[in-house]
Amino acid sequence: MKQLLKKAKDLFYDIMVRRVPEIQHFYEGFVDSHKEQHQKARLKSWMLLLRCNLRYYLFHRLPDDNLKRRETKKLYFKGSESSLSLRQSPQELAKLLSGYDVVTFDLFDTLVFRPFRAPTDLFYLVGMKLNYLNFKKLRILAEQEVRKQKYETQHTYEVTLLEIYTYMERYMGVDAQKGIETEIQTEIELCQENPYLKQVYNLLKSQGQKMAVVSDMYLPKTVLQSILTSCGYPQWEGIFVSCEESVSKHEGGLFSLVKQHFGTEKSYIHLGDHPKSDVESAKKQGFEAIYYENIEKGNVYRPDMMSPIIGSAYAGIVNGKLHNGLKSLSIPYEYGYVYGGLFVLGYCEFIHRSYHSHQLDKILFLSRDGDILSKVYEKRYPSDRIEYVYWSRLAAVKLAAKKYKYDYLVRFLDHNCHRGMKIGQLIEGMGLQTIEREIISLSGLSSEDELTPQNVPKMKEALIALWDQVLFCYQDALKGAERYYTTVLDGCSKVCAVDVGWAGSGAAALSYLVEEEWKLPCQVYGLLAGTNTVFNPDPDASEGFLQSGLMKSYLYSAAKNREFYLTHNPGKKHNIYFEMLVSSNQRSLKGFGLNDDGSVRIDFSDPEPIGEQLINEIQQGILDFAEDYSRIFANEPAMFGISGNDAYAPFHLAVSNGDDYFNLVLKELKFKENIL
Repeated sequence: MKQLLKKAKDLFYDIMVRRVPEIQHFYEGFVDSHKEQHQKARLKSWMLLLRCNLRYYLFHRLPDDNLKRRETKKLYFKGSESSLSLRQSPQELAKLLSGYDVVTFDLFDTLVFRPFRAPTDLFYLVGMKLNYLNFKKLRILAEQEVRKQKYETQHTYEVTLLEIYTYMERYMGVDAQKGIETEIQTEIELCQENPYLKQVYNLLKSQGQKMAVVSDMYLPKTVLQSILTSCGYPQWEGIFVSCEESVSKHEGGLFSLVKQHFGTEKSYIHLGDHPKSDVESAKKQGFEAIYYENIEKGNVYRPDMMSPIIGSAYAGIVNGKLHNGLKSLSIPYEYGYVYGGLFVLGYCEFIHRSYHSHQLDKILFLSRDGDILSKVYEKRYPSDRIEYVYWSRLAAVKLAAKKYKYDYLVRFLDHNCHRGMKIGQLIEGMGLQTIEREIISLSGLSSEDELTPQNVPKMKEALIALWDQVLFCYQDALKGAERYYTTVLDGCSKVCAVDVGWAGSGAAALSYLVEEEWKLPCQVYGLLAGTNTVFNPDPDASEGFLQSGLMKSYLYSAAKNREFYLTHNPGKKHNIYFEMLVSSNQRSLKGFGLNDDGSVRIDFSDPEPIGEQLINEIQQGILDFAEDYSRIFANEPAMFGISGNDAYAPFHLAVSNGDDYFNLVLKELKFKENIL
């Protein structure tokens, strides 16, 4: 009967899934990234499969990524995501477990985590090392076929890694020995300890508790011991693995062997992540059992619109951090870790590659957005020459007014005419107090009048009439900035100015001043995280610079990742939410000047209404993600090729939830949207 049911299931799968490769690719990808949902509500997955077949056979439409892209993922709005997985403390669990003679643990997804969305995604890296096309699919297929053959001949599904690769060598041409060595090396290199159960293990070990590992696995016991040792679990009274015993946890035989080994009269408790194999089967063999919920529960909050390998690695690392159960992390910390970490790490790699491809002499990280970027960059690439420099949109608009007159007038007047700002306040903010009387006289306004859309033209005409005097007001600032940057650029012929965005005016202004106004022998390139989008009044403001190569954008532009270019909306505060990821506790630059002795004076604005603790926690989240990712993939250089699409996708998911998530993270934050 079992054989008939299995054949019927295979036939159904062949007809509904495998017959059309595009349907198979879409459906298996969906199930792989929604494993927990699929297990709990298979009917939903089957309805999706039915819809794919109807679309194909009735309307001749193939399933494509648009089905995924329209999928709505709701983030958790009632607290930190990590609070969803908070468990009893390690001390409490250790106390409970110590009441039994023998404690057994599942290995994968319990004691140790693979840093991927799904365990089989590790095969992507094995295939990369073997330089073998479509390796992940073939490795999964080979294991399925070997298990099938093993059951038909020996009535067991338990197979060894050698048997899998022997099949791959025979039918796929993969060198068995090299394949085995590569997969084992990759497993040992990438498996990470579960910080929650590591504490439990240490507590139990210090009490002399008998502990064993029980695993349904194709890897031999010696390899499991190496993985455990590398993850900080060196000492065990026994390791029981299905491939060597030809019995499994799932069917109960492996638990029976454990009792035979330690004694049937002893009391046992098992902990693992599979409801059937680790709980139901254990209880049938006389074990008490504790279900350890798999960290893959976090996949429901991870974006789908990422590339398979980087997207899987990102999800695995974030899930391992947030859902191991050790503690509930703060909401700002999670904002940095989940939505800023991959961006900052990827942007730093993008900057690093530009540094070498352009043979630059120095990287200038512009304040304040460059604060966290420079911290991560310096740690990752300590040999590159970098400097954190003072710059701001306010300073850039003033100092580059001679060339960018339109930008000057628009930013100071048009951008501030709906804020209830008085003319006197505006003039002070512009640094034009010495000619205030002339401006008032020519405009016909008073210092107490509010700046409005109706009187903006009068102010523009007054400033244009006094243009030479306006520029003269900035002479000391220009001299101070020139002396400051002359020192910064000493010995440099080519540098890049790193900013978040968006029109690239900060880098463009600095380039103009250095090359045209001050005539320093140095060329300045601009690197941006993202550009203006279709929602900006001037969406194509920097297109000439981008096309010529004087500027480069990492995340998106009109020429790449257009989906984000068409959805990133400053009117919905997307710019502000993004800038919060790289905010700094340092005060914003107000301008430069000269002291009486001729030295450079740097003036700063008053502290902005951003909580110091909030910023520190966001930055710490970013730093920790960069550290975790860099440590885990230290020997995998290809894993640092993080595309702009992958880096932006987590943030895109957050803004797709409207203001709900950001009201949770930044609920008490007062935004400063303009340069004054």
